[in-house]
Amino acid sequence: MRILYGVTGEGLGHTMRARVVGHHLAARGHQVLFAASGRALAVLSREFDVLPIAGFELVYGRGHLRRAASLAHNVARAPTSLKRNLGAALEEAKRYDPQVVLTDFDSFAHGVGKLLGRPIVSVDHHHVIDRFVHPTRVRKRLGASWSATRAVVRAKTPGCDHYLVSSFFAPVPRPRLAPRTTLVGPILRPEIERATPRAAEHFVVYQTSATDPALLAALSKVPARFVLYGRGERDARPAPNVDVRAFDEAQFVEDLATSRGLVSHGGHTALAEAVVLGKPVLCFPLRNHGEQELNAAYLAEMGLGLAGGRPSARAIVEFVSWVESAPPSTRRTTGNASAGAALDAILRRFS
Repeated sequence: MRILYGVTGEGLGHTMRARVVGHHLAARGHQVLFAASGRALAVLSREFDVLPIAGFELVYGRGHLRRAASLAHNVARAPTSLKRNLGAALEEAKRYDPQVVLTDFDSFAHGVGKLLGRPIVSVDHHHVIDRFVHPTRVRKRLGASWSATRAVVRAKTPGCDHYLVSSFFAPVPRPRLAPRTTLVGPILRPEIERATPRAAEHFVVYQTSATDPALLAALSKVPARFVLYGRGERDARPAPNVDVRAFDEAQFVEDLATSRGLVSHGGHTALAEAVVLGKPVLCFPLRNHGEQELNAAYLAEMGLGLAGGRPSARAIVEFVSWVESAPPSTRRTTGNASAGAALDAILRRFS
């Protein structure tokens, strides 16, 4: 089948998941054309045919999602973005004439599917927010941004023919949505599946947005060793106990597999990779980011780690102590195999 696969460019989690699914589809003999923006475009272009599009961009600052600034930024970009997506990109997608459309929280591919009347399958994590019932004890941990986040997710890619949702936690689907909703475990890069967990002396710190200055200051006050990803190659050693590394996939997987635990924001993929490798997590979800707050809430409720507010030395010291006293975690399986089987079954319905 000819498949158009749209991937949002915000964060690397969508990209890593789509890359796994893309290779699965290719192995099954499907023809795949990705449509991507931002970091997704740069990464996927190394291995697949990719149609460049303009995507929604978020603005972060000092550990929180700046919602007003994000809206203003995208409004300013709208004329150029619409010209690209409704011009050359749309014409190329129509010439490709997909038989099925997949979307990982991408509006362009979703719109193409609606325009051409093609079946649309959502493959993402975000729809765990609006298509499932979350226990009261989890919802009590969520901030004021939760309702707005749920409304945005519901409106982003509505009316798909099926929703394949990947998550390290497993809530119950809403009864009326269950027939078109399939939940699988986290879809993660095969390097994580092949990695051998073992314990060294360091903690991995991972930040995809600009690192919160409060986090760096807190790390320097904690008597432990940290390997920090997220600042590029700047400040090669901002504190005696902190090593800063430019992002390298193989090195990151090795560092995580041999770590004592992970300190991260609430991005699903980073948390899921740590959970699968049996590593405890200290999570500082970005403020105003409802999806990250949900991930952090489930992480804490499942006993897989601790969730905090703003980064602080006190919270990190508490986490280090918790790791030393907590029983060792066991490795878990990914959802790659079950996701592949579920997607094969969904596509057979549309073949």
